[in-house]
Amino acid sequence: MNQKTKESLRVALVTVQQDAERVPPVGLVYLATYLRDRVGLQGENIKVLDKNYSPQLAAELAAFKPDLIGFTAMTVEYGKLIRFAQSIRSQFSVPFLLGGVHVSSLPESMNPVFNIGVLGEGEQTLEALVNLYLDNPALTPDRLPQVNGVVFFDAHGRVQVNPKRKPLANLDDLPVPDFRFANRNYFREEEIPSIAAMGIKAYVISSRGCPYRCTFCSTARFWGKMRFHSPDFTARIAKHFIDEFGSNDLKVLDDLFTVSPQRLRDLKQAFVKHGIFDKIQAIECSPRANLMSDEMCQAMKEIKIKTLNFGFESGSDRILKSLKVGSVDVESNRRAILLCKKYGLNVYGSLMYGTPGETLEDMEQTNEFIDFAIQNGARYLWSFVATPFPDTPFWDVALQRGKVSNTMDWEKEDLHNVTDPLLLDDTVDRQQFAAVFLKGRRKLRKLKFKLIVNFLLKNPIAATRMVLREPGYYLPMLSKWLFRQ
Repeated sequence: MNQKTKESLRVALVTVQQDAERVPPVGLVYLATYLRDRVGLQGENIKVLDKNYSPQLAAELAAFKPDLIGFTAMTVEYGKLIRFAQSIRSQFSVPFLLGGVHVSSLPESMNPVFNIGVLGEGEQTLEALVNLYLDNPALTPDRLPQVNGVVFFDAHGRVQVNPKRKPLANLDDLPVPDFRFANRNYFREEEIPSIAAMGIKAYVISSRGCPYRCTFCSTARFWGKMRFHSPDFTARIAKHFIDEFGSNDLKVLDDLFTVSPQRLRDLKQAFVKHGIFDKIQAIECSPRANLMSDEMCQAMKEIKIKTLNFGFESGSDRILKSLKVGSVDVESNRRAILLCKKYGLNVYGSLMYGTPGETLEDMEQTNEFIDFAIQNGARYLWSFVATPFPDTPFWDVALQRGKVSNTMDWEKEDLHNVTDPLLLDDTVDRQQFAAVFLKGRRKLRKLKFKLIVNFLLKNPIAATRMVLREPGYYLPMLSKWLFRQ
């Protein structure tokens, strides 16, 4: 085996995530940029691959001939990733690294197809593993005990979990992520249904973490203390998209972007300073209902936020207070919708069914909340089945009930598992649950139809061009949106 150098080492970063929205693999882009700008690898020797635009993933990997392959997965796609890694294992005699939320939250569940798991933030740990590989390509278990932030199998095949690495103290120490590592197709002009317009999206992260600890979410536990990029750094991320791809629509991926009106005002000043504010037509982000106020809405309007993705979750006060640990109630959600209506902000939102302790009556209250949201101008809502993710109170409940384990069939971790919900109480009839859930879905389907028709009417030529360009993508999606529950 030839000794590799920083100039010759080839690293592939892979995800099998494939979704209708086709969001680029942002985390892998951060890692690729870090490997180039901080570790010193050659940019052409780093490849980011994902299923959205690489349907022949195995073939592309083989053609690239990587020395290291890094994979990432959330719990809902972990089973699919294991199957993919097993299918290509015989083709590659190189280390398989696994990172992401799932292995970080439940390191004991790492499948033997992977050699090493990376826990938590990946930049510094990946740097340590690359340097270890450059020193000696044999990343054997005896060389790993001193590396913080990894999980691996020892010489006897037992899982060893090392202490986690401390989170980065200053996010601005990271390089500005270079999205030229992502597939260029992500940055074509496409539909922005929320504002019934065409645009080129930018995907911006201005913080890591969340100050809240909802019972279903592992975000706060994964990232640790919430940390922020400075407004100036965030503006530089947005400027990269605008200069490189002509982006004009910002999709902010923070778990909580609108932490305060003052931060929004500071961000606007930074956008103006970098000469990009006038080039932005709209911003989409995630707020929190209990932080909504007239001042917040005014600050949102000033920075061109037009679409808000709320985690409404439930129309039952009892269930919602449990899910959000008392920080939000149904009245807060209703008030947030009315404030958005007052200020002309588009409301998107999520709802979940089948949580521990939830009754059919609670679910019917969620369906009634849907009626209220629609009557007051909500643009788009979606629903899913409550699913237990590792390192959350939901997981603890499912574990106690014998529904999950470290070696479970991960395909059961499905947000649309209506027939066998993993968290639904045994006292609730499954068929009745499905009926109530689908009753809500039928209400939401009307919103989808209205959203799509509004976009098509305002952009008939552009819509036709998109469908003709990718009929295999758009026609099935339209069919699913309009006709399937």
